[in-house]
Amino acid sequence: MYKVFITLKDYSIIIFFFIFFFLTGDLIFSHFIYKKDINIKYNCFEYKNYIFNDESFHDYHLQKNCTATESQRTVIPYKVFTDHYGYRYSGKKRQNKEFNLVFLGDSSTYGMGTKFENSFVGILEKKNKNYGVYNLGVPGYGIQKYYYALSEFLKNEKASKIFVTLDMTDVHDAANRWTFISNTKSPVLKSRYTNKEINNWKKMQNSNFKGTKLLAFHIRNFLRYLKLKLKSSNIKNKVEEESTIDIANFTYTDISKLKSLSKKDFQKSISNIDLYFKKISYLAKKNEADLFLIIFPWSTTLIHGQEEFNWENFNNNLCKKNKCAKVINLFDDFEKVMNNNNNWKKMLYIDDDVHFKDFGNNLIANKILIEINK
Repeated sequence: MYKVFITLKDYSIIIFFFIFFFLTGDLIFSHFIYKKDINIKYNCFEYKNYIFNDESFHDYHLQKNCTATESQRTVIPYKVFTDHYGYRYSGKKRQNKEFNLVFLGDSSTYGMGTKFENSFVGILEKKNKNYGVYNLGVPGYGIQKYYYALSEFLKNEKASKIFVTLDMTDVHDAANRWTFISNTKSPVLKSRYTNKEINNWKKMQNSNFKGTKLLAFHIRNFLRYLKLKLKSSNIKNKVEEESTIDIANFTYTDISKLKSLSKKDFQKSISNIDLYFKKISYLAKKNEADLFLIIFPWSTTLIHGQEEFNWENFNNNLCKKNKCAKVINLFDDFEKVMNNNNNWKKMLYIDDDVHFKDFGNNLIANKILIEINK
């Protein structure tokens, strides 16, 4: 027993001196070697809080000149860069062009789950030489925010062609997610979210223990990379009948039976989409820009169809009413991939997700490129 005590004591002394010298080394590294501020970010979102009629609201956008390392549950961590306007881009210096392509949308347009150069907007930037490319997509945005984002963009830049991506989440977002209050021009969200100030301990960590933070950051990303690599090597190709997130169910489920959306809210959403697409169309005409609609199916739409609400017909009518240039429709393209490949879902979509893998992004980019080159 005595020997065990002595051994534990020896190990405790070793551990104590290891921690002491590690932290001392980190302090020296933080103050004399790595003098710049450490600013590890896992996303580029910036929030702003509002109080209206004793209720809490918030808005968010992408920070300007931001660099972050995003990590989604089933994808390897990837870098995100934003420009001086706060738009996601490649991180390379922009070449000023006479004509610009502008993309409006939410997470699919933003390129959630992939590097910018592998998103459909990034692919288009690489493949066309005649246009500047601006990605105004932000995860979680809806058509009310698309209109606001475009209005702000046109104060500083010109648009030659405007592409609006409408996906299944826009129906839910247009109903009740985004609202207006009197003391802000931008739509906001009802929520209990509050920005907490960085406390003194956090400030001390940021300025004195930079080595520890950098080490933890890189170990975390490496372990995530390793885990996903091992997981992907063991996954068998199979098509799952249901998605873990099925917001697209209004296309094949009776509206009165939807749990996530009432019939009244559904009609309100359709009216809002109609109204704000009309506003976007007006801005496009005013700025002499061609307006396009981009639509694509979710995996559950491909599996179950559109018998209750035909998303293609709705968007075709929306475009026709507002005299947009064209609906860039990916439904047939995705369906062809499904019919010709047993592992179609794994080819098109990120595992257990609705966002696109490289193959899906390339499919969309090439379809848009045809219209750009006409």
